[in-house]
Amino acid sequence: MDYVETLYNNNKLLARAMDMPMLTNGLNGLQYDTTTWANEFVSLLNKSLSSASTTLLIPDVGISTYKNMGYLIDSDMAICSHISPCDSLSSGSTQNGDFNANGKSMESLEELSKYIKDNNSKQMNEVNIEASVGSVVGLFINECQIQDKLLQMIYVVRKCASEIMGIDYPIYLYNSNEGKLTKIELTEDLESQITNSLETKELFYWPDVYDEPRTEKIGSIEL
Repeated sequence: MDYVETLYNNNKLLARAMDMPMLTNGLNGLQYDTTTWANEFVSLLNKSLSSASTTLLIPDVGISTYKNMGYLIDSDMAICSHISPCDSLSSGSTQNGDFNANGKSMESLEELSKYIKDNNSKQMNEVNIEASVGSVVGLFINECQIQDKLLQMIYVVRKCASEIMGIDYPIYLYNSNEGKLTKIELTEDLESQITNSLETKELFYWPDVYDEPRTEKIGSIEL
């Protein structure tokens, strides 16, 4: 059992849901735009990700992650600012002083995990956190009908993270119906299948803090 799976089994794994990279027209043709992810990665590097909405995952309890892909966080390495057993419709951030969320916050993640287990609560919970790059432990996709597409897109995201943060994160498959988490082994054959199936070989990102956009050839980025 690896570190992420240990966190999961100890009720300490948070999922930060994100959108799939957008396929856009660039100067050299189609590109996968991961700017949204890149901005998030830059915020993590700068320790400025504030009040981000995450979901606590509990083994054997099928909890929705809101979106079908994202990244995983070690809750011991993050600061929880609001803990809700359901979607609290949060907005703003504590950093900017405009954070708002419905309902009273629970005292701890232990209280939330006990509530989920006692009630077999499969509804999406919301945990707002302050986080830095040190809290990120992996990437995830959901087990669903578009699983192959998600694997391609999270692979593109992994390349983006490697370029910006210098870390090659492991990828996990999450079954939100059964509450199961398994690591995806990126063998050479699987990586070859993924890159060959991509509609373009270019990765594009332009975070707010960059003066110029960055374009990388996916196949040329070292793992």
